[in-house]
Amino acid sequence: MSQSVKSPVEDLRLQTLRDTGLLDAVSVPSLDRLTALAARLLGAHASVTLIGADQRYVVSCSGAGDFPRTGNRADTYCSFVVQDEAPVIVVDARVDPRLRDIADPGALGYAGFPLRAPNGSVLGALCAVDSEPRDWSADDLACLGDLAEIAATEVTLRLTCARETAANQRVEAVLRGTHDAFITTDRSGRVLSWNAAAERMFGHSARDAAGRMLAELIVPEQFRNLPCVRDQPIRVTLAGSTGQEFPAEMTLQDHDDVLYYAFAPDTAFLQALLDSLDTGVAACDSEGRLTFFNRSLRQMLGGDADPTLPMDEWSQHYKVYKPDGRTVMDLGPLARAQAGEVVRGEQVLVWRDDEWRRLVSNARPIDAPDGRRLGAVAVTRDITEAHRAEELRRARHAVAQVLSDATNARDASIQAVAAITDELGWLCGEYWQVTDDRKRIVRHSSHAPGDRDLSAFTNEQPLDFVIGEGLPGLVWSRNGEVWWNTGIMPEDMVSYGRRELQLVGIRVAVGVPVRSGRRVLGVLAFYTDADLPYDSDTAGMLDAVGAHLGQFLERRWAEDMSLALAAARRSFNRVVEQVNDYVWTVEVDNDGPPRLHYGSPNAYGVFGPVPDGVQPTLTDRLHPDDAELLTAFQAELLDGTQAELECRIIGYDGQTRWIWTRAMARWENDAFLVDGLSTDVTERRELANKREELLEQERLQVEQLRTLDRMKDELAAMVIHELRNPVGVIRAYTEELIDSVSLADADRRHAGVIERTTLHLQGLVDDLLDLARLAAGHISIDPRPIGGGRLVRDVIENHTPSAAAKRLTVVDAVQPEFTVHADGQRLRQALDNLLSNAIKYTPDGGTVTVAASVRDDEVVIEISDNGIGIPAEQYPHLFSRFFRASNATRAGIKGTGLGLAVTKAIVEAHGGTIAAGPAPDGGTRFTIVLPA
Repeated sequence: MSQSVKSPVEDLRLQTLRDTGLLDAVSVPSLDRLTALAARLLGAHASVTLIGADQRYVVSCSGAGDFPRTGNRADTYCSFVVQDEAPVIVVDARVDPRLRDIADPGALGYAGFPLRAPNGSVLGALCAVDSEPRDWSADDLACLGDLAEIAATEVTLRLTCARETAANQRVEAVLRGTHDAFITTDRSGRVLSWNAAAERMFGHSARDAAGRMLAELIVPEQFRNLPCVRDQPIRVTLAGSTGQEFPAEMTLQDHDDVLYYAFAPDTAFLQALLDSLDTGVAACDSEGRLTFFNRSLRQMLGGDADPTLPMDEWSQHYKVYKPDGRTVMDLGPLARAQAGEVVRGEQVLVWRDDEWRRLVSNARPIDAPDGRRLGAVAVTRDITEAHRAEELRRARHAVAQVLSDATNARDASIQAVAAITDELGWLCGEYWQVTDDRKRIVRHSSHAPGDRDLSAFTNEQPLDFVIGEGLPGLVWSRNGEVWWNTGIMPEDMVSYGRRELQLVGIRVAVGVPVRSGRRVLGVLAFYTDADLPYDSDTAGMLDAVGAHLGQFLERRWAEDMSLALAAARRSFNRVVEQVNDYVWTVEVDNDGPPRLHYGSPNAYGVFGPVPDGVQPTLTDRLHPDDAELLTAFQAELLDGTQAELECRIIGYDGQTRWIWTRAMARWENDAFLVDGLSTDVTERRELANKREELLEQERLQVEQLRTLDRMKDELAAMVIHELRNPVGVIRAYTEELIDSVSLADADRRHAGVIERTTLHLQGLVDDLLDLARLAAGHISIDPRPIGGGRLVRDVIENHTPSAAAKRLTVVDAVQPEFTVHADGQRLRQALDNLLSNAIKYTPDGGTVTVAASVRDDEVVIEISDNGIGIPAEQYPHLFSRFFRASNATRAGIKGTGLGLAVTKAIVEAHGGTIAAGPAPDGGTRFTIVLPA
């Protein structure tokens, strides 16, 4: 830590430190008892250490052995307590960011609490030191904090004593130099002190006068009974050492059993003496008229005593307010004393030179021996600086207490705002925090301790501003403190944010940033209805609090991140322990093989049983035949891409395993690290090999089946072709029999049956032959532009008789004229098949609809019926050879199952498509799409 920078505040602290006299004290028994008690209670070394400009001074220690009394300020932990003006708690100095460079091996755990002087200066610390790292408990810190307060009281007593001694010495110096005789006696009248003026006035030396009775020295025998009128000048007759008598004015004061006598030939010196006092003195007479202000009081009030002012107008005229700064006092201390009240320690505020001054007054009535009220006197001291210092000290202490008790950063900020608002007596305090995206600043808390209704300003609704908006946004924008008179909007303020602040009487708003480095994390905002001028001490205290909160937020964030990281690591380890994969991180450099940084506990699945003390890596156990694979894998990682490797690893048990590894490289703190995940895929590899074998077998079987299917088709084509000639001969002879006139009726009927059966068999043979030819590509399609409408209507007309036989309605929805690019004979065959099926599967009285039109350069032909339909699950099989719908079979409707297969083959040979689906009114709809 650098040496302390001199400043007025530091100069005051060092002067206060010197005034205590502790720097030169050989021993301080009261502090020795405190450090001994601290050492016993905490089980650690304890000391009181004061911090000078460049040195540290150990004025008391216990349990530390032979500890050097002085040393370099920069080498002591206590200097950070003085610097922060707050407790410093350290678990392990070796890892603390501020202490690790000066960490003492014998002082690892440290807890230090500030020793404050009455003016708020931190003179040093009461600290406890442990030679081992120590997580100080709340009871430890509370105990040490209480002892620090006791030590601070001892420091205050020594300081008060030193200052009283110095004040007495200054008074004695004044008395030695004054022209009036000043004498002090005890209550019996024996002389205690005798100044030079008394020597000159009465002729007795101070040495001769000491211890003798005052009356014997200066009062003629006939005047020995001096009147005991205190605090009032009286006329007396005195005598010197020569016996010569002379008149004089005597004032007697009684303080702590010491009588103070002042003798003067007139009252001019008394007036000069009162004007020389730093304390203000005021007096009024029995009628309540102001009769006297000394010089100090005239400066405090900005004017002299005005005898013409009525008593009830004194406060209004001299701008004397109650301590709240809002209410003019009804009757001040002097007026109340004139009414007979003894007033002690009455605090008032006076508005003077555009600032508030805080005064404390003691006042008492002045009564004559006969009880007559002669008037009243008031003595007033200006305690503005002392009160402000104490107020700021209390605020700092409250914030320090909040920070020591807080468990999270958000609560610490909210409670710190509340503590400062309460201690400084302001109307309202708020804590605002910048959002993560740094686009807005959001109010997290609002604290209004008084009973004044501020709901119009503080309302409970969520509130957020942009940068530059309102007090919080302006502090964020400036990245510094803002002391704002709300009557005037600053030029760099976007808007007031809340106009209600003027409605509730807020006159001054003060804001300071909470920063991490130069980055604003949040804003502390405070509001008051007093005309509060800029005060550097208050602003400095708030800046310090903002800095402490920023550091606290950083520490808490770091602690939270550490806890979260530790929890994540534990969760990660738990997850990793449950999986079979091996998770690892290695460091790669040019000097040697990879070094293992982390390896999950389940390395067995990759390397087998790993010997103790061995850190396995893939490189060490790689199968020699896979070296090239590893080289390519490493090259991919060096390129910065994710890489995968499947290779063989020879385990420590001698077993060879197939390992699948996925890895990614990264740089961290100038180290090249590779994170990877390795999985034993030996079984999968074996299954894959078997799968390849099975796939090869399946491929061969499929090839054999295709060959057999082709041979079957060729055989079927040949058989069908050979069947066609006998069937033709049978049909021809049957026709001759039927045409013969000599054939009997019974034989004619038999010949008719043979003819019908032969026709059916010939149709079946023709269909099979067509399928075989189409599949083999032996039937050529000769598409050409033809009249599509005429062809479809011819098909409808050809089937009209069979439809009429079943009383079916055939709806013609064919576009009048359109052209289709098709083989007319084959397209007619396909449509005949579809329309004959529609008529066959539609019950008597049903409807068959035939539609044809051109849509988007395509010809769409639809044939639908409201017949028995087809089960939904059977549509995918509808165009297979010999397939017939189950409901058609159950209904006993005859068919071969070849017509739709032939139709599909014809349509696809034209480059078209055919689809089947349910018709809107039940039944089935077939849709053919052909090129136009």
